[in-house]
Amino acid sequence: MSHKDKKDVPVCPEQQIMATSQGQLSFRSSGNGDVIIFLHGLLGSSKVWPFQFAALSSAYNVIAWDAPGYGESTLVAADIEAYEQTLHELIQRIGDKKISIVGHSMGGTVASRYVARHPDKIKCLVLSCTHPGYGDPETAPASEKLEKRLQELANIGREAYGRNRARDLLPFPDIPESILSYAATIASETNPEGLRRASRMLQLADNRPLLPKIAVPTLVLTGEKDHVVQPKLKADLLSLVPFTRHIEMPGLAHAPYLQAPEYYNALIHEFVSNA
Repeated sequence: MSHKDKKDVPVCPEQQIMATSQGQLSFRSSGNGDVIIFLHGLLGSSKVWPFQFAALSSAYNVIAWDAPGYGESTLVAADIEAYEQTLHELIQRIGDKKISIVGHSMGGTVASRYVARHPDKIKCLVLSCTHPGYGDPETAPASEKLEKRLQELANIGREAYGRNRARDLLPFPDIPESILSYAATIASETNPEGLRRASRMLQLADNRPLLPKIAVPTLVLTGEKDHVVQPKLKADLLSLVPFTRHIEMPGLAHAPYLQAPEYYNALIHEFVSNA
């Protein structure tokens, strides 16, 4: 799987806005047919899915949200139930279409919780480079890694910060500059308070009691070179989610949707179309 044969980054659909009980939610949507909702990770936004919009919206209605505190979406409390409620209202807006969810990293933590609690709403679930939550008590101090990141952002500025985060996601020498720059731009646009609250939400979240209740076909994608998701968290996810097919993506790190989009899209299309 060569990284060098990537084309220019496609253009994402225009951002849209909807009202929710939590405030406003921004999202992007393209295509018709059965729905696939993409939920991004901590360093992302609805803009991380250009290759997925380009490849899949001819067969599906592809929707990508900006999680609360990202894009133009309103900040919410650092509580996974607030994120889950926002997702629920987005899904209610879609109506009675068949809905599949692809949750990446943070997005997978929110998605798995939602699907465990609302199995009637969802056709299938793809959990991409994700985990059940860290399960810390509310008395735990804020993540030291987060505080270092926020300090780094304040010290070196958005552009250099975004570049560093892109290299974390894509730690390979042969990543095309167009892809690296695109990932860096998205990371540089992160709202620091949105990042702080989302990080705290993940720190406190613990889906372990809920994961065995997932009652839809589930594909778990892990990256062979993903050093972001801790091995124990990955093992917890795989041991607790039933109805699971697991694929370890060879040579891929924490941003397979950008690193090897054709491969990643093929895995999603094959799973969703046969679920």
